[in-house]
Amino acid sequence: MGQNRTADKGRNRPVIEWAAGALGLVITLALIGFVGWQAFQDNGEPPRVEVRVTNIIANGDTYLVQIAAANVSSQTVAGLVVDGTLTPRTGRMERSSVTFDYVPANSEVEGGLFFASDPATGELRVRPKGYRQP
Repeated sequence: MGQNRTADKGRNRPVIEWAAGALGLVITLALIGFVGWQAFQDNGEPPRVEVRVTNIIANGDTYLVQIAAANVSSQTVAGLVVDGTLTPRTGRMERSSVTFDYVPANSEVEGGLFFASDPATGELRVRPKGYRQP
């Protein structure tokens, strides 16, 4: 009699249990496939970072230059240093820098640089200066 009860239990499982099990299997296989695909996408190229100015704001006695640093490669970057130089028409060159702790592959981070002179009255340059491997 014990065997009949066990056999009956398997036959009477609700459809929702089978659906949940199948969904779990599909999600698990999809994640394993995605991680495997990501592992083979790394082509060994060095990181490529592009920096651009997004906005300039008067900020009390200083000027804030808002920037965006885009990592357009498949390599993650840590400790990214972005350097900004401002050469006003009159006066001496100013330098400012910011460090981004972590910039994942194919992503963008935002930050800002402070200057005493108005960047609109001079030549402003921003560029990535260095990084380290995470």
